Amino acid sequence: MQQQQQVLGQASPVFHEAHYRSPLPFAHELTNQEKQQAVKDAFVFAWEGYRKHSWGYDENRPVTNQPVNTRNGWGATIVDALDTLYIMGLKDEFQEARDFVANIDWSQADNLVQVFETTIRYVGGLLSAYDLSGDLVFVEKTVELVDRLLPAFDTPTGIPYQYINFKSGRGVKSGFPEGASCLAEIGTVQLEFTRLSQITGNWTYHDTGNKVYSAFHKMKVTDPGLYPHLINADTGRPVGSYVTWGGMGDSFYEYLIKQYVLSDGKNQFMKDMVIETYRAMEQHLLQVPKDHDDLIYLVNKNDGVPNQVMDELACFAPGTILLASHWIDELQDMDAIASGMMQGCFYAWQSTRTGIAPEVFGYIDKDGRSYANLSKRQRELAKAFGAFPVYPSYILRPETLESLFYFHQYTGEEVYQDMAWEIFNAIHTYCRANSGFSGLDNVDSFFPKWDDRQESFMFAETFKYLYLIWDDQPRFPFDEWVFNTEAHPFKIPKTKELISWWRSAVDTVCELACQVFGLFFLPLNFLNE
Repeated sequence: MQQQQQVLGQASPVFHEAHYRSPLPFAHELTNQEKQQAVKDAFVFAWEGYRKHSWGYDENRPVTNQPVNTRNGWGATIVDALDTLYIMGLKDEFQEARDFVANIDWSQADNLVQVFETTIRYVGGLLSAYDLSGDLVFVEKTVELVDRLLPAFDTPTGIPYQYINFKSGRGVKSGFPEGASCLAEIGTVQLEFTRLSQITGNWTYHDTGNKVYSAFHKMKVTDPGLYPHLINADTGRPVGSYVTWGGMGDSFYEYLIKQYVLSDGKNQFMKDMVIETYRAMEQHLLQVPKDHDDLIYLVNKNDGVPNQVMDELACFAPGTILLASHWIDELQDMDAIASGMMQGCFYAWQSTRTGIAPEVFGYIDKDGRSYANLSKRQRELAKAFGAFPVYPSYILRPETLESLFYFHQYTGEEVYQDMAWEIFNAIHTYCRANSGFSGLDNVDSFFPKWDDRQESFMFAETFKYLYLIWDDQPRFPFDEWVFNTEAHPFKIPKTKELISWWRSAVDTVCELACQVFGLFFLPLNFLNE
């Protein structure tokens, strides 16, 4: 599949005048089924816009109705949306997407391939589609793709380079100092690689992804369990000392607990790492804003010095901490932290004129410190809501909705559904454009402009979490499924399946050894037959 390749981010975005919708009814005026249908209708509207104007391209520009490739031109929106189509019961659309996927040619990649984005969107989307449908074409396409990604891990430490050139088959370093790899990107392939090993019985993928953890086990850091956001892939040493659970750090910490969950609670190494990391976060990165004792925010630190800002990206943390507290007995007391942070993230949405969260928000800490000199409005918002916009753009991010989904599924409390409906109502009002949903330039303006960008995660994450939160009974219980960072659900194999999987891994090694020494080989899995 050859597509025209375009890359966003090399020039400033062109903003467009927006035409807003009337708000939807209040939450109490609709049934859960009606609210779920409203979300599905919004998804179908955006899907049909993509299908009409940009089919086969990575994204549709929802204001100008133009196609654009941002993820190597393999149809990122199609692959990222596969499981959402299936979950929503859109059978014809799913079949059409499946047929497209069957014909993707991964070798057609004119630009460098980013290992992280390719893994969470393409690999994650394909594996989830398999776990839901059982269609082996998704496994075949995943193996084809991941086999091409593996050379990026061929480094002295096993930490992957940020990119890979599919033409040469070689990894390529980033443009960061020392060619460093980003913490989040290093630690956000393990779930996908392990699930692929569980499905195929080929443990190479799991071993390759998990090798990076040995580098972190040896790493010397100021606060054990908290790692700088840049790591030299050749030496395994940190580059700088900036620590964050926001952008460039976020999903590393998310995948620690999720790897443990995917092992069905059997991986003691991951459990120990989770406990160390989450306790370090509790000790060093939590702050309560001034005049708001019920709210909790995460702080970023550079050389140990805190700055009082938090990314909306980091609002995955409340849900992930809640997940950890339910899977690990030693972390049960962290429920209260998760709850305070959940409230804090929602208040960041409430603080703006549109009711939509900014990309980055700030707060005033207990000692009256803030990230910079504040405007009068920022101080007023800090007093009223505990938070105020710092970088006021919005790119359709789902992280707060993700955490609301976890809180509702674990507690059953309606308040989290009401919060989700308020967020959806604001997105519907301000972001619905001509053929999809657009990001905004300034969420704290009465008249924000559209950025004409609709990332594939709108279909994979934002719509999915909004849809699932209205289920009467959870269709993805957290002891049976684990979501990757792109909201793709993977099945958790139970103990018997795990034993079979590990036996397959041992069999692979033993068979190779027997071939070398000319010995007779009897598979361990023969014992099950």
